Amino acid sequence: MNNIFEYIDKSEREFLSFWEDICNLEGVAEDKDALDRVADRIQAFASDLGFFVNRIPFEKCGDFLVIDTKQGADKGVCFLAHMDTVHQKGTFGYPPVKIEDGKIKGPGVIDCKGGIAIALLAMKALAVNGYDKNCRLLLTSDEEISNRLGGQKEMDVIRDSVVGYKAAFNCEVAGVGEVVVSRKGILRYKMEISGIAAHAGIDYFAGASAVREAAHKILALESLSTEGGTTFNCGIVQGGRLTNIVPDKCEILIDVRVKDRDAMQVAIKTLESEAEKVYVSGTQTKLCFISKREPMLRNEDTENLFLQLKSVSEKYSLEELHPIESGGGSDSAYTQMAGVPSVCAVGATGDFCHTTREYANISSLTTRAKLLAAATVEMK
Repeated sequence: MNNIFEYIDKSEREFLSFWEDICNLEGVAEDKDALDRVADRIQAFASDLGFFVNRIPFEKCGDFLVIDTKQGADKGVCFLAHMDTVHQKGTFGYPPVKIEDGKIKGPGVIDCKGGIAIALLAMKALAVNGYDKNCRLLLTSDEEISNRLGGQKEMDVIRDSVVGYKAAFNCEVAGVGEVVVSRKGILRYKMEISGIAAHAGIDYFAGASAVREAAHKILALESLSTEGGTTFNCGIVQGGRLTNIVPDKCEILIDVRVKDRDAMQVAIKTLESEAEKVYVSGTQTKLCFISKREPMLRNEDTENLFLQLKSVSEKYSLEELHPIESGGGSDSAYTQMAGVPSVCAVGATGDFCHTTREYANISSLTTRAKLLAAATVEMK
């Protein structure tokens, strides 16, 4: 283990430079060309490390990468991360990435490109120090939008890529000392409300306001949200054209978070029931499905895998780890559904993901790579 840790320490500068490079290559999930450029850079770097790269093309989203340390060897562990971010190009200025005071700041530095650098560093340290099983890194490209561009092909790729591995470590964003052992499922729906337009002064009472109907529905849905349970967030509302016209159109984009699959079914029925209700006479509502992400459940396999990580971290004086239940979703839901013990958020540590204050602790590059490498070697 000393040799593995020494390799990780001496490789910090090389992998920090790579981390900076891929964060400077900005790209949201819907921008296939940008995500393919990110994949190009990662593919070239992984190939230079001596790894085997299988690039899986997708029509609507960026190509996926499956990176292996050894071909034909027994399966060890699988790492996951994603190449897309939530930030539009230019949000952070130019250059996007800045390194100062022990931190790397920029788009996706913790969510989730730091995790890519950490996984590859751990894999290389294992490979050059005689670990004889195959380690795999699966990189997806539309995680931030609940995998809605890749379709069933994406689900098949995730499942087929991880089946048979001893564990799946998702190198997502984390706080110091955190490992995520459960994540909520996500539903996204749109309500399209139609009403009756009318002159706001002359024929006000002849109109049927789609915006007022939306207001009733928003209050009704959000009042059902519970701390630690299901939440309904009506995050985007668009309606009306002019202030002197009773609005005949309004849309509500809704994000729902649920703890388990039973709660997901209840939430769907709640949305359907609310869409059928009419608060403002003359309006009607159409409910439109956008996307779904399954929940990652806290089960016996997850608990055992976390305890193994915690034990390894204590043994080598790396971090004091704590299990976290998160309201955010991730691809770990699908590795778990494939029957592989999974934990999430073992990537770069930092804060403020999804904001322009996003930063990662540079020290987590080596600390988390050591954690993953040691856990892989000592995997039971």
